[in-house]
Amino acid sequence: MAIYNIHAGHNFKVSGSSGYFSETTESRNVKNAVISKLQSLDYKVYDCTDDSGKTQNENLKNIVSKCNDHVADLNISIHFNASNGQGHGVEVLQYSNKTKTAAQNICNAIAQLGFKNRGVKDRTDLYVLKHTKAPAILIECCFCDSAIDAGLYNYDSMATAIVKGLTGQVANRVPQLSDNWISRLKAECKKQGFSNYPTVKEGAKGNITRLVQERLNSVGFNISVDGIFGENTKKAVMVFQKNRGLSQNGIIDSNTWDYLISGKKY
Repeated sequence: MAIYNIHAGHNFKVSGSSGYFSETTESRNVKNAVISKLQSLDYKVYDCTDDSGKTQNENLKNIVSKCNDHVADLNISIHFNASNGQGHGVEVLQYSNKTKTAAQNICNAIAQLGFKNRGVKDRTDLYVLKHTKAPAILIECCFCDSAIDAGLYNYDSMATAIVKGLTGQVANRVPQLSDNWISRLKAECKKQGFSNYPTVKEGAKGNITRLVQERLNSVGFNISVDGIFGENTKKAVMVFQKNRGLSQNGIIDSNTWDYLISGKKY
């Protein structure tokens, strides 16, 4: 069976693009899910993500060094695109036609989720594609600053499509991890005298709003955790609601609370 090196692009010291969600955060969510799914299908996978590089050059060199430490059939770099809200869709970048079949299959599988298929593009100038020993591809999953793409995106479906494109197989959904956010939310609601989760909307301020913002960021958004329910928080809530088939009113109502509490990225 094939052996894969997989890494998320950028890191939190040298961050990637942002818009409706953070490239740095979501590239890691997708990467982790792809690795889990491939491992569930008995593929050998190495995680070559770099979290220590303090400059772009350090980040790229660290990634290549990790990739070249392993004997692999293919290096896969997970990224998200951005273009001031103008572009949308998936594209896969390659160094040569050695990877054309895998790259095209991944493009096609992601496009089946509803994203525009921008196709496979040759890029001989990109450091990672140029310097890894094994062939490499860079997946621009979609545009993180596109409202269209943000409405279609969820990390698990994206990972499933990538794995399907690579292997022709469909892996199981990645189980969600538990956290202590719910207990902190319950404690704050009790402290403020609420017997249930309150309706939260634009103009609200305080720790409950702060917890909402924290939760939104944990599922892929990139908004300030300042406890102020302003325009950016409202926009994020509306995208969150759209992704889950809820009424897009920008208000944290009972239905929206249910999905926030679940912690699922969808």
